[in-house]
Amino acid sequence: MLHRRQFILGTFAVALAPYVAFAQDAEDPGKFVADFAQHGIVDILAANISTAEKAQRFRAMFKRDFDIPAIGRFVLGRFARGVAPADQTAFDTLFEDVIVYTWTRRFSEYNGQTLKVASSTADGTDGALVKSTVVGKGGDSFAVDFRLRKRPDGFKVVDVIVGGVSMALTYRQEYNNIIGQNGGVPGLIAQLRQQVDTLKSQQAS
Repeated sequence: MLHRRQFILGTFAVALAPYVAFAQDAEDPGKFVADFAQHGIVDILAANISTAEKAQRFRAMFKRDFDIPAIGRFVLGRFARGVAPADQTAFDTLFEDVIVYTWTRRFSEYNGQTLKVASSTADGTDGALVKSTVVGKGGDSFAVDFRLRKRPDGFKVVDVIVGGVSMALTYRQEYNNIIGQNGGVPGLIAQLRQQVDTLKSQQAS
């Protein structure tokens, strides 16, 4: 799927971008995005560590800076109501695994893109939309926007929008189709488990 691949590449480039320009206010959502990107380049891409360790560090960064439970609830949409606690736990774990394993497979595709944060606007009463651009060495570029929500421990990402394509909405449409075709959330969980097993085996090879 073109949109999914574009999202993966865009988010990967953002997470590992070596240059970010924005105001240095600790409460500024733009600085949150800048810090997120800087953490990616220093502690993951440029670190002299194994691929497995880079994947572990990326997972830690993802869990710290993204509101995974909130994204998961949005992705499940109307199917989130009435989900058994065990199924919810299984989905949250597998959803995280799918994203982490998929993104970490793209490490080798990074080739020096830079991230330029342009602006930040209010998004609801407790959020912000940070607009940025990923620029390649050849001058090619595409827009990457972060939708943030303020939580008790600071800003968290709840969506990434690459070239106008929403991560959260893309997953929601895909997963809702799977749920509808496979008799509910347990059917989705079964498919995600197979996908995670495949991604794990590919990473190990």
